[in-house]
Amino acid sequence: MRVCTASQMAAIDRDTIAGGLPGLELMERAGTALTEVVLEELESAAGHQGCGHEDCGHGAATAPRILVLCGKGNNGGDGLVVARLLAGAGVGATVFLLADPETLSPDAAANFLRLPDGVDVVVSPPEGWLETLDTLLGEADLVVDAIFGTGIEPPLRSPYPELFHAMNDAGLTCVAADIPSGVSGDDGRVDPVAVAADVTVTMGLPKRGLLTPPGRDFAGEVVPVDIGFPAEICARHAPDHHWLTRRDHLALLPPRPTNTHKYLCGSVLVVAGSRAYGGAAHLAGLGALRSGAGLVTVAAPACLETALRVGLPEALVVPLAETAVGTLAPGADTGLDSLLPGRRALAIGPGMGDDPATDAWLVEALGRWQTPLVVDADALNAFARTGTEPRFATADVVLTPHAGEMARLCGVPAAEIVAGSLEIAAECAARWNCVLLLKGAPTVVATPDGRVRINASGDDALARGGSGDVLAGLIAGLLAQGSTAPEAALLGAYVHGLAGTRAAAGCSTRAVLVREIAAAIGPVFQEMEQEASSDAELRELLWPTGEAL
Repeated sequence: MRVCTASQMAAIDRDTIAGGLPGLELMERAGTALTEVVLEELESAAGHQGCGHEDCGHGAATAPRILVLCGKGNNGGDGLVVARLLAGAGVGATVFLLADPETLSPDAAANFLRLPDGVDVVVSPPEGWLETLDTLLGEADLVVDAIFGTGIEPPLRSPYPELFHAMNDAGLTCVAADIPSGVSGDDGRVDPVAVAADVTVTMGLPKRGLLTPPGRDFAGEVVPVDIGFPAEICARHAPDHHWLTRRDHLALLPPRPTNTHKYLCGSVLVVAGSRAYGGAAHLAGLGALRSGAGLVTVAAPACLETALRVGLPEALVVPLAETAVGTLAPGADTGLDSLLPGRRALAIGPGMGDDPATDAWLVEALGRWQTPLVVDADALNAFARTGTEPRFATADVVLTPHAGEMARLCGVPAAEIVAGSLEIAAECAARWNCVLLLKGAPTVVATPDGRVRINASGDDALARGGSGDVLAGLIAGLLAQGSTAPEAALLGAYVHGLAGTRAAAGCSTRAVLVREIAAAIGPVFQEMEQEASSDAELRELLWPTGEAL
């Protein structure tokens, strides 16, 4: 699914209307989609029949009351449609209009005139908003945020910050129209506050700000809805940035017939670690083992052999020649050339250290090995330290830098990488002919054809040393199972992010251990497989009935 900026969405909207689909009809479709979500939220609300609150004081037979806050633009017009449709469905609706009706946009004004008598409309001057809102929130069971659309840019002027704080403090379920008010559609900036939505119903295409912190932290569940923007117009104005849906990720799971065996599930080689960073080899090996690969070999300096054999009994451990400082010795003495035949994927780099001799050998070897590669950490730094442009003998390669590593590769400050992550990732993926997974918030995956996918899973549970090592092993394991480099990077990033969130459940994102993130990969896969099994098309794709043996 394509992702757009605010200006791109405006252009899509404008060209769609010019092509013959009236803006009033687009507004009706947007309001209809919003109303459906509101009704679903009411139906699924916990507690007794009626408002959905457990201790609200309402009687069991009391009908729910929806408060719709509307601005003067088309976003507010969407909210006015919601109020009308709710009234038609027998649900009480109150519109709090944060504008003089005379100042409404033309389409919003048309829908204001369509409001039936059963919809209460409250208009107040800005100096009275907070007092009025306090009263209305006390009577409401759910709030619809239809104040600002994608056209607003922080910072907010008073009294909007105070209004949004009051909405957030009310503890009511909130459904946002298109984007939570106060969030920049372009980059997710919030200044100083935005509406904290439980669900955001975004029209046509998801906006960048919904997938980028801090905006995504205010968006809740993002539900894109098709309201009729033609695909060719969307492609013209938002050509390169994409977001995969949950189902898209389910379809990326490698097929796994129930009668398969370890040799068909792929063999992966992990080359990692040094005397100073032995844990990196362990964690990368865990990621590969949790990926579903049938055979995992961890090759590391000889000083790590005993620890790895004890810590990773499921993996084959191969000790390699080492330098005096405990890094891999350069040249054929490492034995890697003899290990690669028969391996479907190689993950290399975590914790390998910064020995100059090892760097020079590593850059040379990566330029001739034809096994599908995941290049991480010190294998990436080797290119930067030797001043060498990344070049590989295979097109099946995934680079997994964080912003600091990417900055060293590109020779620019890390802040510049963060600010321009989507554009820089696309440029470098094309230049280096690789899949580039740029870790961050959000993680982005770029391919040589210029496309960039934004990964929306994950949170600050991943913000600890070693989590990237698990990711490198996980992606390599997916490559070994037959995933293409883009597929392995996309699925790996998604599962890794969910595993971090799951590992923190019942704990805290600040207290998660990286080994717990690796352990949570299994439950994440289980949830995905269970969901896929209920979809006939996905079930046939992931569990083919043909013989595997």
